[in-house]
Amino acid sequence: MIKGEILDVVKTINIKNSVSRIRHFEDKIGVIDKKNTYRIFKIENYELDGGFRINLPENNPIENSVDISSSGNYLAIAIKGKNKTTIWDINQKKLIHTLGWHKGEVLSVSFDNEENYLLTGGMDGRGYLWSIESGGMVLSLPPHPDYILASSFSKNSLWCATGSYDRLISIVNITSININYRKKSHRGAITKIIFLKKYMISGDKTGEIIVWDYTKGKIIAKLSGVSDMVIDMVTDEKEEYLFVISKEKKVYLYSLNEFELVTDKFIKLNEFPSCLEFVGEKSELLIGTLSSSIYVYNIFSDNKKLIKFINENNYEKAYELIKENPFLKRTNEYKTLEDKWNKTIELAYKLMEKGDYDKAKFILKPFLAVPQKRTIIQNILNDFGEFEKFKQAVLKLKYPLAYSLANQYPSFKETIYYKKMENDFKKVFNKAKELIKIKGQEEKVKKLLMPFRGVPQKTPLIQALFNDKHLYDLLNTLFLKRQFDKFFELISRNPFLYESSEYENAMKYAEKLDNAIRDFLNKGEFKKVISYSNILRDFPEYKEKAEEYIKKAKVYMNFLNALSNNNFDLIEKMVIDYPFLIDTNDYQDYKKNVTNKFKQVEKYSAFGDVENILKIIKDLLKSKTFYYKIIGLIKSAYLNQLLKLLQKKDKSKLEKGINNYISYFDMDNEIKDIINIANKLNLNIKVTSSEKNKLIDLEFMPKFIWEEA
Repeated sequence: MIKGEILDVVKTINIKNSVSRIRHFEDKIGVIDKKNTYRIFKIENYELDGGFRINLPENNPIENSVDISSSGNYLAIAIKGKNKTTIWDINQKKLIHTLGWHKGEVLSVSFDNEENYLLTGGMDGRGYLWSIESGGMVLSLPPHPDYILASSFSKNSLWCATGSYDRLISIVNITSININYRKKSHRGAITKIIFLKKYMISGDKTGEIIVWDYTKGKIIAKLSGVSDMVIDMVTDEKEEYLFVISKEKKVYLYSLNEFELVTDKFIKLNEFPSCLEFVGEKSELLIGTLSSSIYVYNIFSDNKKLIKFINENNYEKAYELIKENPFLKRTNEYKTLEDKWNKTIELAYKLMEKGDYDKAKFILKPFLAVPQKRTIIQNILNDFGEFEKFKQAVLKLKYPLAYSLANQYPSFKETIYYKKMENDFKKVFNKAKELIKIKGQEEKVKKLLMPFRGVPQKTPLIQALFNDKHLYDLLNTLFLKRQFDKFFELISRNPFLYESSEYENAMKYAEKLDNAIRDFLNKGEFKKVISYSNILRDFPEYKEKAEEYIKKAKVYMNFLNALSNNNFDLIEKMVIDYPFLIDTNDYQDYKKNVTNKFKQVEKYSAFGDVENILKIIKDLLKSKTFYYKIIGLIKSAYLNQLLKLLQKKDKSKLEKGINNYISYFDMDNEIKDIINIANKLNLNIKVTSSEKNKLIDLEFMPKFIWEEA
């Protein structure tokens, strides 16, 4: 068994060659090795469950030149030295597409989550989006001036990113194409990009890791600590922690809540790692190595040690272990440990309340060795040096002294004596509020409240009772009438009212309102959300939250209106501005409809059928959002028409088509490729157009590129 710095390996799989990629899907994992042998293992016991060998040149395991699709249906392998990429149907064990267009070796391939597209990036700096169904080039992404080394899709398949050797990251919204960000924020060449639900994370050759808000192209945080090239990154299933491997023999662990390094030795390895995968349902981290092994680590395997430390009352070791492995905070054993701590503190209070300080110190002793508990214990013990004086003050109704001591020694506020004192005041004060309304009862009220005279935090309440006898009635009336704007205005003028039972009741009411609003949001009852939130926002502590509820409800109502009117531009804009809409059923239904249209279009694009493209997306042609994507698909269709003319060596149509293409779309990389091929075939194409000079009207594009519109 290989021992990690923190975790021990629970299973080792040997596959004979360096491991290039591991992908978890359903109840299996797929593994591709350096020699392009694909294997499937059951995650139940990691036994081999099938696979096949592909006869292609070896891939480089620390590059991104192979990928397995999210459901394990497809495999992509860039062919070393050939400038091409292959897509394989894993279930049928056969090649379905060989993709070209690159003029340099392909260094990065990645599937989208929905298994619609493959993204390729190469030494030529070009990035292409390919249809898995048709094998056609769907879009040419903005090129990089240097090698593209990394690429990835967002979880919702709406965005993609490419990273290059010159430190440039390009983030593109593949729905609209015109929304893209190009950032040069890294110190070194980009070697890995992954998307989470909320973030995108990129790593580079120097070990720098950057967390991005990819929808705005903004940096959220920079993570330091890795001292060599980032090879792979993966998160746990909750996306709270990030595992990172570099060219060192260890695994780094980062917190994505605090954006900081937890430990640089989460797992120490005896071999150089090459890839990572996390199997959420088994809580297992899989590490592939250059030495042909896959090591399986359970992130909770330290739980046995934790149980042992807890049973031995060795709380110092227990909390040290939790600090090194924060996943243990998710276990029942951690809850047991914290419960022990809380019960120990509770018992210590009771013992000290009885004056048994020695026994209290004794039961607290095991926790004194825990740094984060030591300060709390020392404060409590220091405070209780004066506890007997406090206790006697409460029992003898010397409340000014008791409150003074409680303010000086905060631990006293957790005792039964302080709670008794507070309850006594509430009872007395509520009785006083009723008596003061009766004529001639002032002296009786004074006598009733006498023990609390001289208590600073109670004095304003008592004074107000005599000076403004109707103040509490007014406060209560405003509460009953739900006039919370005036209710809190009155409290702001009389801050001592924060101590009143009326304020306490109001806050309980606010909590009920908050729960009801969240329930209405889930049910889609947006008018009720707005109505209830208008009440809630009169509560200062809830104002921001209430306004967010109102905004969310209005956004969703506008969104539903945009959907019903087929306002595509507004729909897509709102999804970018308000990402929460992406997870709604309404947007998912809309997206499915649009995606199906584009899938049909992509198929026709691969055949060069512009006529059918325009028929299928007739209702989208006036959309500014889809304009550039549609142009990209039409460009791709025209390029496929030109490739067919090349095969036929039809110089006349080819020459006219090339010049028309340049007039519409400018002299891009793809048309240069076609001209070069034509010249190699001795067709001697005469280029009369050198730049774009025709307006594009999508409704009137020619069926064939050699024709006039």
